[in-house]
Amino acid sequence: MQEFTWDPQQYTVFADRRARPFRDLTARVRATDPKVVVDLGCGPGNMTRTLAERWPGARVIGLDSSADMVASAQQLAAESGAPGNLEFAQVDAARWAPDDEVDVIVSNAMLQWIPDHRQLVRGWLEALKPGAWFAVQVPGNFAAPSHATIAEMSRRPEFEDALEGVVARESVYTTDEYLETLIGAGFEADIWETTYSQPLSGPDPVYDWVRGAALRPSLQRLEAADRRDGTNLQERYIEEYRRIMRESYPTYTTPEGVRLTDYPFRRIFIVGVKNDLSPSI
Repeated sequence: MQEFTWDPQQYTVFADRRARPFRDLTARVRATDPKVVVDLGCGPGNMTRTLAERWPGARVIGLDSSADMVASAQQLAAESGAPGNLEFAQVDAARWAPDDEVDVIVSNAMLQWIPDHRQLVRGWLEALKPGAWFAVQVPGNFAAPSHATIAEMSRRPEFEDALEGVVARESVYTTDEYLETLIGAGFEADIWETTYSQPLSGPDPVYDWVRGAALRPSLQRLEAADRRDGTNLQERYIEEYRRIMRESYPTYTTPEGVRLTDYPFRRIFIVGVKNDLSPSI
């Protein structure tokens, strides 16, 4: 799905805060006895495990396009004694389709990496059987300084050649468009937005958060340009990005002297069940 690689260790730096939207998303899935549950874009697998624990009678499959993420998920499952109904595999979601055995699809902060993914989602929804559940969360933070700065800096003369096209990777639709997609496929839909106010600690916490996901494609492109041309583009980019983040987000000091940065993050949630005789959500 993407040409860059993921760093499972960096992605899990803020594991608890990244997990909260997943928990809020799956809390709205009311499947009682699913047989097959798929977590698309499972990452390091720590949250996929919660699905296996919730539905011990289901086959729970975590899929991710990153070999590093899948390896990390498999290692974590083996070392922590994960439930026996949990498995992981490397799959490109853009080339995947559910079969008629899938009862629940969950996808947490993955679809934004697939351009024009609404058409892909339509195919998934049409393939699901009546009574199946679909639950997706995508970030809606692209107008925030953390993400808008990535787009702005990609247009600067010193970076534009190395970063050509990289910002176009992340895209989401409006809540109305997601609603139209679910209703058009015969789903009862539950769609909402939440902005999490996240007090983060450290000298550059916004940079540390974003470099685990949204900033990673840009950093890898710059690293490749540095290796190829003998430049130091990545270092200059990081220094400037950090400066802008420090100026863009307010900081507070606790009575104990701990410095915190408030990093609000907007998320879009899409949940639906395919119409049959099941109770309404």
